[in-house]
Amino acid sequence: MTITLRQESASGATTKGSALTYQELDNNFVHLLRQGSVSVAADSGTQQTLGEADQDSTIIFAGGTNVTTEVSAPDSSGSTTVTFNATSSGGLSNVVEDTSPQLGGDLDMNGQDIVTTSNATLDLAPNGTGYVVVRGNTNAGAIQLNCESNSHGQMIKSQPHSEGVTNELLLPKGGNSTLVSEDATQTLKDKTLEDYSETIHTIGSNDSPSISVSNGNVQTVTITSGLSLPAFDDAAAGQTVTLIVSGSGSVTGTGSHKFAGGNKTLTNDSVVSIFYDGSTYFTSIATDFQA
Repeated sequence: MTITLRQESASGATTKGSALTYQELDNNFVHLLRQGSVSVAADSGTQQTLGEADQDSTIIFAGGTNVTTEVSAPDSSGSTTVTFNATSSGGLSNVVEDTSPQLGGDLDMNGQDIVTTSNATLDLAPNGTGYVVVRGNTNAGAIQLNCESNSHGQMIKSQPHSEGVTNELLLPKGGNSTLVSEDATQTLKDKTLEDYSETIHTIGSNDSPSISVSNGNVQTVTITSGLSLPAFDDAAAGQTVTLIVSGSGSVTGTGSHKFAGGNKTLTNDSVVSIFYDGSTYFTSIATDFQA
């Protein structure tokens, strides 16, 4: 940055026909300095004139270092230019010097991270009822939580704009827990289910159907002459399947099926309930459903 001080005029000195006394000479110099004007011009071209009322004005090079001066020879009008050159720009040397910083625009990370030292936490503290918003752009707003090696991570992501969703997801209260996934194999404990309903899987017309619990715990099947019950495709202890059977006939099953009361007869509409304990399929048949 360059600042130029220019003596633009030196009017006001008096003349005398005889020799000046020391006091008169001194007064003329003081008058010359006070009546002269100094022009201050920065690189941008903005100029301000300091006159007599500005004798106590101070020029400060904020943050500037290695300031050098250049003094020009007087020009034809007797003005002299003094140029101050600061080799570093003005402002703070470190952000920590500003004890109450405020952004005047968006903060560009420029490929850098916001970090802490000495195991300090990174706090985000909105005021009052404010909260932290992760904005979307070409994709929905998302937060990725990396592993300790930062080689992979898991992402929390909002629904896309097309879903038109505005809601809240409250985290579980109580002790430490794991959120439940839609399709992961997990254990639920001490939960109360409300408004519960089963998705009904349709097997179709088949006297010897395959039964997979992964398709759902309630399934429908249509038979023509009878029903042959197999072992579950994905058998695991504690599984149950309820079959809603259309058609009549007799039920047969593998050697591990046991039927309640020995009943193996199906009427036009029957409900076959199967419970597997890990070794035996306990099966009961309900029939004769009437309006």
